[in-house]
Amino acid sequence: MPVVPARPSAAKAPTGAQRPSRRTLGWLVVTVLALHLALLLSLTGALDWRLQTAEAIRVAPLQTRWIPPSPDQAAPVKRAAPAAPRTRVATVAQAKPAAEPATPVSGQAEEAVAAPEQPNAEKSVLTPDNSPAQAALTSTPPAAEPTSEPTAASGAVAPAAAPDAASNATPTPPTAANASLPPIPVGALPPPVLLSYRMTGQEKGLNYHASGELRWQHNEAAYALSLSVKAFLVGSRHWRSQGDITSAGLAPTRFSDSWRNERAAHFDRAQNRVVFSSNAPVAALEPGAQDQISLYVQLAAAMAGDPQRFQPGTRLQVQTATTRDALPWLLTLGPPETLMLDGQAVPTAKWVCQPRNRFDAKVEFWVSAQNAWMPVRIRISQVSGSFIDLLLIGKEPLPPLPVTAPNGGKTTPS
Repeated sequence: MPVVPARPSAAKAPTGAQRPSRRTLGWLVVTVLALHLALLLSLTGALDWRLQTAEAIRVAPLQTRWIPPSPDQAAPVKRAAPAAPRTRVATVAQAKPAAEPATPVSGQAEEAVAAPEQPNAEKSVLTPDNSPAQAALTSTPPAAEPTSEPTAASGAVAPAAAPDAASNATPTPPTAANASLPPIPVGALPPPVLLSYRMTGQEKGLNYHASGELRWQHNEAAYALSLSVKAFLVGSRHWRSQGDITSAGLAPTRFSDSWRNERAAHFDRAQNRVVFSSNAPVAALEPGAQDQISLYVQLAAAMAGDPQRFQPGTRLQVQTATTRDALPWLLTLGPPETLMLDGQAVPTAKWVCQPRNRFDAKVEFWVSAQNAWMPVRIRISQVSGSFIDLLLIGKEPLPPLPVTAPNGGKTTPS
């Protein structure tokens, strides 16, 4: 049988060793616990201090420092000029000694008082829908309509209205006319005629072409006058004037402007007023008043009746009605000019309608004795640079204006 070795016996403890007493073990436990408690308290205090410090840093105000750049890298800073101080007007004027003008300081404003506010950008006096294709129809007809609203009509030879404060950019026209239209005999009126024009124009830098015609007819008692402008693909626009023939020439009774719709001015001679269909303020009617196309024939008759009366420099002021107002227009006769009409040199006289303010158009028209002093050229220039220019290319005689039935009491063009 195998022999099973016997387990060695446990070593015996030395006889001199003794276990620690319970009191010693208790003190050891108490000491260890005290050390752990002290360590725990110290760690807790450090944590609280870190949290408080972090909170203090988080809520503390932000502080910044500006470090100036080096002199070679510093860029010049442009300072805004200080605003001019406002001054108050004293209730009692006090004399003050005159002070020497202060030397202007670099970087400050040289003027102490700001300039007055400038008016808006210049407005065009064209009527609405000012596309280049429609410029032939929407441009102001051969006598520009004023842009200002009527205030009070002046006399035929009264001084011209003072220009607006914003009109100092244009030369001031003469203050008064030096002549008035004389009585015009019926025989001085131009014979019935149809004048044809070739029209060129420019709108916003684009050139265009159109055609126009002036139809004039009259008899011993009445007249009918029309000016038409036709543009390709746009249509035509008509200005018509009709009225009576008197010892003073033309006496309009109705003036109209037709394009898309019609506007008119009615001359109420019974009550000496001009009434407008556009609900514009009623204007007082003055002797010799015309509308913006009858003015051409009235001037032609006046020059035919007494040509020596009209010398270069002559100024006429005539109340002229549009479909919006009836204000005095100042006309100046310029020096003689020669125009080329159908290859022929034709001597002419030039009338210029002076603008009343910086937004009015400049109207020029040339008349010649060979054409009964009727206009052979009409040019209207806008302040924006746009213009229309009508040049005579042909004419043909027309029959006198027929007389309607007695019960009608009116005449109509043929």
